Amino acid sequence: MLNINKSTQKELDRVQSIINKELITEQTIKEIYDYIFQSEGKKTRALISLLSSRSKNTTLSKRIQLASVIELLHTATLVHDDVVDESNLRRGSKSVNQVWTNSYSVLIGDFIYSKAFILMVKLNQAGILGELANATNDIARGEMIQLEMIEKKLSLTLADLLKVSYLKTGRLFEASAKTGAILAGAKNNEIKNFGLLGRSLGIAFQIQDDILDYESFKLNTGKPVLKDFKEGKITFPLFYAIQNATLKDKKFLLDNLGKKNIALSKQKKIYDLVISKPSIKETQALLEQYLCETKKYLSKLNNHPSYDEMLNLINFSKKRRK
Repeated sequence: MLNINKSTQKELDRVQSIINKELITEQTIKEIYDYIFQSEGKKTRALISLLSSRSKNTTLSKRIQLASVIELLHTATLVHDDVVDESNLRRGSKSVNQVWTNSYSVLIGDFIYSKAFILMVKLNQAGILGELANATNDIARGEMIQLEMIEKKLSLTLADLLKVSYLKTGRLFEASAKTGAILAGAKNNEIKNFGLLGRSLGIAFQIQDDILDYESFKLNTGKPVLKDFKEGKITFPLFYAIQNATLKDKKFLLDNLGKKNIALSKQKKIYDLVISKPSIKETQALLEQYLCETKKYLSKLNNHPSYDEMLNLINFSKKRRK
């Protein structure tokens, strides 16, 4: 578990309070909104925003407001993701599209996006608005590229996977850190370093998520077993497994990729092939590479008041199991 300072935890609690206070009079919208936010996620992106915005040059209320915007944007992407991926679960509960319908999910996702932009405009900072608008656009672009990648399979490259990981995950991490620094009135070089730190940390988070998708076969990670594999996604561990597999095992993996119902014996074989020593070693080496990059950028921010907490977050990224 990530150890967070008491003051930072209080700030995160206030973020949750702001989100919960966005009350809606229309009953159906209120029911769906409350259902989505009944489960409090890790709020990693909101946390990054709070840490990077810590400064005497801004107010706590504005920092909480920006972190709330970040959390709303992230949640909206998750709701839309579940529709695209036809997911049944989110954070251990039934996804919105399972409880209601895809139509409700798309619309409530749009509703949450609009809430984020209403709060964003109230901050009255063009630099923050521009950065988050561009990030939102990039995330959607990443989703579409990933859909296209599902069709490519064997022609996928490591560069393809890194591009999607950046757009889908690293981009909002980058924007969270960067806009926090902008709000704090940081100098340009500090804003740049926070952005690069967020980008690298986000990609590292995605690599670890990809590993956990396969580890869910034996560990309680809170994720459905082999979710990415059953959705037909080639992620980092599977990419390296295919690279290292014999022709027979490669055919087995590709033949089963994207199937919703896979026998337990086949799931075990998939797990064994993907978590095999060469494949997982290469995936973990890539994870370590991005964590080292993150620490490199953090070292340039060693006088920042959130330095120690950022370092704890980076170290936690490798150890987390959910």
